[in-house]
Amino acid sequence: MSKTKYLLFDLDRTLWDFEGNADITFGKMYEAFRLEQHTGVDCETFHDFYRIVNDQLWDQYRNGTLLKEVLNLQRFVIPLQHFGMKEGVVALSEKLGEFYVHEGPKQTGLMPGTRHLLDYLQHKGSYTLCIITNGFKEAQVPKMHSSDIHRYFSHFFLSEELGFMKPDVRFFNAVLQKLDAAPEECIVIGDDYKVDIQGAHKALVPQIFYNYNGKYQGERPFQPTWEVRSLEEIEAIL
Repeated sequence: MSKTKYLLFDLDRTLWDFEGNADITFGKMYEAFRLEQHTGVDCETFHDFYRIVNDQLWDQYRNGTLLKEVLNLQRFVIPLQHFGMKEGVVALSEKLGEFYVHEGPKQTGLMPGTRHLLDYLQHKGSYTLCIITNGFKEAQVPKMHSSDIHRYFSHFFLSEELGFMKPDVRFFNAVLQKLDAAPEECIVIGDDYKVDIQGAHKALVPQIFYNYNGKYQGERPFQPTWEVRSLEEIEAIL
């Protein structure tokens, strides 16, 4: 690891507990807007369907076929209509979108072992820590401050600012250029095989695949440089 200078961390589901924090936010939103009266289903049922829709819309957004504003609106419009709401769907969806983007980043839950790993790396002092994320700036920056992990990172690379989204190799090349770093001087650490790991591989950057739930067991075009099930395992690698 003597060549490694920069650790490039994904944020959601790698360090920040996206699912746990979303559950809390949805619970508050469901109660605040009395959504069960509009949908006839409980929060969990609505949220489960929302996740499916949101993932599909994010795929389109990453592919450049969907605008951010449309994603923010449609991820609520589609579930509300699916569960039978007919009047005022767009107006309510706009309010839900504003609530979610404002309240979600206030949540402080982290993936297990996050703070221990960051403390370890800070104490070790051998690496410069960076964030690489596709998320929206108005959400991602507050997340890091709310959960008090911003102080560990020297650089924050956001797809909206770079002009490219992971897994586009141009995203990773832009990061390398801004750091004035060679691929072998960096390691990408992320939970999404297709978005984080494949993108880094195409840019010739070594990767640590944080396969925390073991869900990605499909056929792989290549094996990650390293694969772990817990953040604790990363300490042994670094």
